[in-house]
Amino acid sequence: MNHWKLQGAKSYPGHSGSTMDWPAKTIKAGVHGVPGGENTIIEDAGTFRYFTLREAARIQTFPDEHLFKGARIHITRQIGKRCAM
Repeated sequence: MNHWKLQGAKSYPGHSGSTMDWPAKTIKAGVHGVPGGENTIIEDAGTFRYFTLREAARIQTFPDEHLFKGARIHITRQIGKRCAM
């Protein structure tokens, strides 16, 4: 539940992804219509993927039992705004 995956994660300057076994980069609430939560992770094979919503929520200290409701864009904003609380 709330473990959706997005395809198409890429690395580019300023967006290099987080590595396993190291602290994750900041998950943003987003600005200018961009929902945030676009942080990527570098997998062992060297490929990139976006954090799932559940992974991002866990990084932001939401309990695993927390159930998000709404469209993905609203959930990413909720997750990103957690750090301001």
